[in-house]
Amino acid sequence: MDFFEAQDEARKKTKWLILWFILAVIGVVVAVDLLVIALVDEGNQIYIVITASVLTGGIMLAASGYKTTQLSAGGSVVAEDLGGRLVMPGSADFEEKRLLNIVSEMALASGMPVPQVYLLDHEEGINAFAAGTEPSNAVIGVTRGCLQRLSREELSGVIAHEFSHIINGDMRLNMRLMGLVFGLVVISIIGRGMVQLLRFQGGSSRRNNKEGGNVMLVLFLLGLGLLVIGGLGSFFGRLIQAAVSRQREFLADASSVQFTRNPDGIVGALKKIGGSEIGSKIKAPKAVEASHMFFSNGGMFNFFLMTHPPLDVRIRAVQKNWDGEFESSEIKPIAVDRETKNEDRKGPLDALPGAVVLGAVSGIGQGERRRISTGQQLHQGISQRWREAIHDREEAQAVIFGLLLNKDEKFLSKEVSFLEGEAGGEAKELALKWQAEARGLHSARKIALVEMALPTLRSLSPLEYERFRDITRWLIASDGQVELFEFMIQRVIERHLGSYFERKAFRNICYHQFDRLLPEANILVSTVSEIGAGCADDAEAAYLEATSDWKDRLDRKGVSSHDELDEALDKFSQASPLVKRQILVACVTAAARDGKLSSREAELLRTIADSIGCPLPPFPGEVVEDEI
Repeated sequence: MDFFEAQDEARKKTKWLILWFILAVIGVVVAVDLLVIALVDEGNQIYIVITASVLTGGIMLAASGYKTTQLSAGGSVVAEDLGGRLVMPGSADFEEKRLLNIVSEMALASGMPVPQVYLLDHEEGINAFAAGTEPSNAVIGVTRGCLQRLSREELSGVIAHEFSHIINGDMRLNMRLMGLVFGLVVISIIGRGMVQLLRFQGGSSRRNNKEGGNVMLVLFLLGLGLLVIGGLGSFFGRLIQAAVSRQREFLADASSVQFTRNPDGIVGALKKIGGSEIGSKIKAPKAVEASHMFFSNGGMFNFFLMTHPPLDVRIRAVQKNWDGEFESSEIKPIAVDRETKNEDRKGPLDALPGAVVLGAVSGIGQGERRRISTGQQLHQGISQRWREAIHDREEAQAVIFGLLLNKDEKFLSKEVSFLEGEAGGEAKELALKWQAEARGLHSARKIALVEMALPTLRSLSPLEYERFRDITRWLIASDGQVELFEFMIQRVIERHLGSYFERKAFRNICYHQFDRLLPEANILVSTVSEIGAGCADDAEAAYLEATSDWKDRLDRKGVSSHDELDEALDKFSQASPLVKRQILVACVTAAARDGKLSSREAELLRTIADSIGCPLPPFPGEVVEDEI
């Protein structure tokens, strides 16, 4: 199953999830009605039953809506509810630094924004999770036990598993599931509250007023009934969680192996969970709500409510000749392993650029293109001084400003004056320093720097973000024209930081047929054809090859304005996964016609993919040998 099929499957499961939720709500409402009929006199039954139905359904829907709205703020809500602590970029702690490096490598290899990382300090079990509504607000959460008990390759296997949940659409599905299940649980919460409140008041009411005592008794029985009915609702909610989650875990395990090219990593982590007394247990009170998000069962061991397949089944799915023995997961002394030392890991490229691009069309969306080794090459090709810079709030902003400063002295002086007036003299000097250091830098490195700076930029205050956003917009537009790299940075900031700070929910799918987006597709393919062509004939040939299977081909448009590109990308971001695959295949086909991938073509393809919500891993030909 590739990225697009996995996303489409997750979307279909969301429809079934909503249907199951509606059926569960109806079942709870009917049960409450039967309870009311049993407790209320026949004279007023019909009106009370109708009122009870409306109230019960309304409360459940309102609770679900409230929880869903709360979760729309992103994965940080879940992480903090579980007692997680944000791991700051640039942490000096060895274990935290190793974790941050692995997450960065995975993100770079996936073509995704680097997520924030949370550490569950008080959890000794081996577990992890990915939470968020979109990659822009995704977080990776890891327990302290995970850091202390797993080797680097085992930790990489676990993190790759969680990344696959983000890439394959499971994370968003899990967040929706969490919101809907809360609506089923709320009746149980109300019933428990009524029982606890009336248990203490019932005795005094009966002594003082017999009639009042009878009312209190009825209310107490109603609360008790709601507690039981709510318990059934909770049971079915957890059952839905388990049913939705279990099968996706096999896909995530397989994706982890494909990502790391090392089955021993994830298998080793699973064996250590099985060989530990603590296992993967999560002690946080709200762990049950998020049980379907974890790497392994967080404490729900009832067979029907297990959100994950049994450990032995998962292990044998990856390692068929497993001998059935688990491994010890004792905490070992910290030892620096070779991959955390920022050593020179440069080596031969995975393939020649021409061969890579010619094979890219069939590889769109395939997990084969996602390799942690590619992310390691990109990550470790960035020197320590750059890493330290993007981990500092002021310097991270200055790095982006430096990448945007104009090379033409005619415009540079005006931009520098503006920057000094808006951000101060120190920001100006830092931006000029980074502009000089980044001169001649390959676009793959620039893209990696921007993606690695995102966790630090998310730590800005809302006012600081607004200032940063306004300055970048001004620098991009100051010379009256927008270069392709500037367009890419603007899209990254607006999509990933804008979504995070402004709580922008990405739109639902509106386009299920490619033909409905033919004019927008023509804009994108025409632009890609023109960018990589040496002459008009080459551009026309690339366009004709890319659009050969279109039902109704339009005339080639040429390079479009950035406003037209923005509008086309916005519409494709609302397309179904399979429609997105069609446009990406057409764009890559246009770029691949001459067997070469220029820096500008790579920038444009990555921008298109990111803008429509399809992470496109870097082409191995982009992973250059220079260190910055």
